[in-house]
Amino acid sequence: LGVPPETRDDFQRWSDGGAVQHTISTPASSTTYTATFAPTQVGAGTGLSAVYYDSLNFTGATVSRVDPTVNFTWGTGAPAPGIGPDTFSVRWTGEVQAQASEAYTFYTTSDDGVRLWVNGQLIINNWTDHAPTENSGTITLAAGQRYAITMEFYENGGGATAELAWSSPSTPKAIIPQRQLYPTAAPP
Repeated sequence: LGVPPETRDDFQRWSDGGAVQHTISTPASSTTYTATFAPTQVGAGTGLSAVYYDSLNFTGATVSRVDPTVNFTWGTGAPAPGIGPDTFSVRWTGEVQAQASEAYTFYTTSDDGVRLWVNGQLIINNWTDHAPTENSGTITLAAGQRYAITMEFYENGGGATAELAWSSPSTPKAIIPQRQLYPTAAPP
């Protein structure tokens, strides 16, 4: 309706527990139905800091940049200029901002190894050579709060894929949007 997203509220629930769209039969006595809304939690993030290494073990030549999201299917191509298409590693760091106070499930799809820390907790650890594989881990977060996040990935030949998604009771499963990701501050 032309309302800026920063001022829009999102539907949360009906007092009768019904679905967003449901039929209400007119009762014989007066009845009140209340819809609960909450402010949309729109972040202002720009992505995660990324350091690409021309080796499997986070050593050697590097390329640094901010990636808006972690949503890569490199196939057999190189991830960045100066980084070979095989035997490379990447470390993404920064913060993720929760949109609601609830349990979030984080999903990685990787080919090859992947590890994911959220708020200092290792919630995904599949540090093996494998075809594209989805892994997941769950952690409870508070609305609007930003949490440290680190994703490590390595590629050891063949195709290369690295994706980072999430879901929660109020968030459909999707790649974590750029606006909810904040890069690590540059050192002074």
